[in-house]
Amino acid sequence: MKKGIVIWFTGIPASGKSTLAAAVQERLEAMGLPVENLDADEVRTNLSPNLGYTEEARNENTKRLAWFAEKLAGYGANVMIAAVAPKRAYRDRGREWCEKFVEVWVDCPLEVCQERDPKGLYARAARGEVSDIAGMHQPYEAPASPEVHVRSAESSVDECIDAVMAKLVELGHLQVEPALREAGE
Repeated sequence: MKKGIVIWFTGIPASGKSTLAAAVQERLEAMGLPVENLDADEVRTNLSPNLGYTEEARNENTKRLAWFAEKLAGYGANVMIAAVAPKRAYRDRGREWCEKFVEVWVDCPLEVCQERDPKGLYARAARGEVSDIAGMHQPYEAPASPEVHVRSAESSVDECIDAVMAKLVELGHLQVEPALREAGE
């Protein structure tokens, strides 16, 4: 059985990780490939509701994500992980554990993320309700050498997805059908 790819989308909250992961999922599913999407917020809510946002809890959550992703990839699923994972060590563990690992840095200025704020996290911070946001209150260690670096404030979702898909092909993780190659896609 062919192993699946683990694609880890990292960036500060509201940078576009979940949006891009869902869009890549759609593209892969349109190609007839099996895909599982492990959005860190959903996994935390459903499998680890007791975990907070301390360093130890973030370490444990990312450890679980990497372990689960590799298990799914072993069965041939292509796995999207959308998780801040603020420390390089968390993502490096995923890289170490997952045979076909692709790190996508969804780079976006804090000000833009604060404007987007789809979950109201930054609004809660402004009211003093939270003080543990990576990239704002706590450090976010940007990837040293991600396979893909997209700037979500400067590029469209499609442009970001195209960059991810192109890298998957370049790395040999995806095969492009001859008809698509000839059409320039």
